[in-house]
Amino acid sequence: MVLKYLLILLIATLSLGQFARFGNYYIFDLAAAIFAFSGLIFLLIKKRFSLPKYSILFLIFFVWAAASFFVNIYKYESSEIYISLAYLLRLGVYIFAAIVVYNLLNLNYLKGRLLEKTLILSALFLCAASALQLVFLPDFSVLDPSLGWDPHKSRAAGTFFDPNFLGAYLATVLVWILYRISAGNKQRIYIYSAATISIFIFLTFSRSAWAMTAVIIFMFGIFRYPKFLLLGIFIAFLAYFLVPRVQTRISGITDPADSARFRLVSWQNALEISKDNLLTGVGFNSYRYAQKEYGFLNIDNISSRSGAGSDSSFLFVLATTGIFGAIIYSVAWFFPFFDNLLSKNKRRLILISLIPALIVEASFINSLFYPQIMFVLFVTLFSSTLDI
Repeated sequence: MVLKYLLILLIATLSLGQFARFGNYYIFDLAAAIFAFSGLIFLLIKKRFSLPKYSILFLIFFVWAAASFFVNIYKYESSEIYISLAYLLRLGVYIFAAIVVYNLLNLNYLKGRLLEKTLILSALFLCAASALQLVFLPDFSVLDPSLGWDPHKSRAAGTFFDPNFLGAYLATVLVWILYRISAGNKQRIYIYSAATISIFIFLTFSRSAWAMTAVIIFMFGIFRYPKFLLLGIFIAFLAYFLVPRVQTRISGITDPADSARFRLVSWQNALEISKDNLLTGVGFNSYRYAQKEYGFLNIDNISSRSGAGSDSSFLFVLATTGIFGAIIYSVAWFFPFFDNLLSKNKRRLILISLIPALIVEASFINSLFYPQIMFVLFVTLFSSTLDI
């Protein structure tokens, strides 16, 4: 089936990260659009299209985000409008791409194990790419500052060129693997994959990724497999006392020169913008231009990649879509969590562990709108009700 291969191609291009970029465009966005459009046409022709229940609130949020964009459109120049619109369309594309995946799984046009193995291979590919990056590009400060990359040193970043986003992606895929292991599947591929991915999450030296992984292991330990909890505590204990850099990263939270200080500034900026645009926000996604208007971006950081978002996905939503958008988006994540807490769904542990971990992690980086993470999250969320 062609759609199956288009999905594999989409995940493959997403795994290429920054190497899938040509000018201002990414191949994976085009691949996602082709897959979503082709899938929707196929399903509508077959008259077998259905919406996963966890997608409805995200679709409502998309409509509200579009409304916030058009309400604020008069504030921006033509070039700014086109760029903001592109971000809005990207959000819609990835929501519908995940809805197509749900339908293909539900109708048995796509096997769940094939999707699972493709995601695991994607994560392992990123681990291999990270190993090469640590050898050939351990110091990002050698890159041209105009490219906008943070000067990470000796941190796994892979093809994403960002250790925080890489760690979040790997942790999300890790949930799929831990579910299989906790369900009694002890195949070596799962054990080795979980170990490899965990090692590279550690090598990102990303505190947000560490926190996300810790929450995942904690939830698995509480609800299913206490050995996960004990193993996680033991490994964390060893890492802290045997690896000096771990102590440096953790203690650096209180260091005024540490990156944590910049996150605090980012949160304050987002709250100030939100306060003045509480009803509809500044428009999705016109955050960079709003920051420029408020004087938060200058000639030194206006080209920074972080300028387009806040160091918190939820504050980003509040600033760009207003209070109602923030409520809709928050409920879209909290509803599946509480719904699965009360359900007997076989795969409920996936969302029970993943969602709180995401909420913690997305409070420190704008990961929920990063294309690679966004796609795998929507696929995980929407397909969680299926027995695959």
